[in-house]
Amino acid sequence: MASVVLDQFLGLPSPGLESADALVLPVPFERTTSYGRGTWRAPGAILRASHQVETFDEETLVDFEDCPRLHTLPPCEADGDAPDCLAAVRRAAAALRGRFVLGLGGEHTVTYGLVDGLVPAVEDLTIVQIDAHADLIDRLDDEEWSHGTVMRRLWDRGAHIVQIGIRSLSRQEHDFLCSAERVRTYFAHDLPDAWPDVLARLQGLRGDVYLTVDVDGLDPSVIPSTGTPQPDGLSWRQTMDVIRAVTGAPDAHLLGADVVEFVPSPHPPGCDLTAARLAAKILAFRFAHGRTAGA
Repeated sequence: MASVVLDQFLGLPSPGLESADALVLPVPFERTTSYGRGTWRAPGAILRASHQVETFDEETLVDFEDCPRLHTLPPCEADGDAPDCLAAVRRAAAALRGRFVLGLGGEHTVTYGLVDGLVPAVEDLTIVQIDAHADLIDRLDDEEWSHGTVMRRLWDRGAHIVQIGIRSLSRQEHDFLCSAERVRTYFAHDLPDAWPDVLARLQGLRGDVYLTVDVDGLDPSVIPSTGTPQPDGLSWRQTMDVIRAVTGAPDAHLLGADVVEFVPSPHPPGCDLTAARLAAKILAFRFAHGRTAGA
């Protein structure tokens, strides 16, 4: 491998914005986290750790030194309150519409700005959400725009939502889910029996799709470094199965994705590397075109 390029994901030389197959957009946004803080430091930590990730993926046979060609943009920085910051994220994403974009948050609120900018018609979009929390509350601490309301705001826009791994929600969110259309929630306690249905639903997706991975959706044994960890999450292999199903759905088009809510911490070591590998796996599966080891 060539010398590491410090500001580029995986440390690979950039082919330039216009020649890249996929764009990585760091979004160090944190305004509304309600427990552990530090998500604003995650994009930088993930980028640095990505330099230790192998550029060849053994599962998909994707070689990032060949294809896809990656370009990492400068961080999307914004001042002000959440609506002002989301407007800045939206503008940055809108300038990239039509390209595959992987966002690195930041708190989960950034997903709204990314989707709003990348997607021409949110009402025609399906969002696949790996998460411990439903994020469907209408107001959190009297805030309309927050990490706990982000999926509600996208639902308000007409998005279809598939939630996987949910194991923490308010009574208000529970009551909302009892009557809401356009949301299919797979609770963590149902996954042992529902897993075949989860994968079948994902493989049957049609049209534009966006994938958002809140790292607290994974079990804390995989990534404990997050602001609001919850036990009983997805395993690494289950997470890979979800990504494979979404990217491999024959009638769907994955136009963007994000990894959010990671909080860098030296204890335990290596969590930043796991988060970076998660981001790389999304890119590998997205551009694998069905190639798998042994196939």
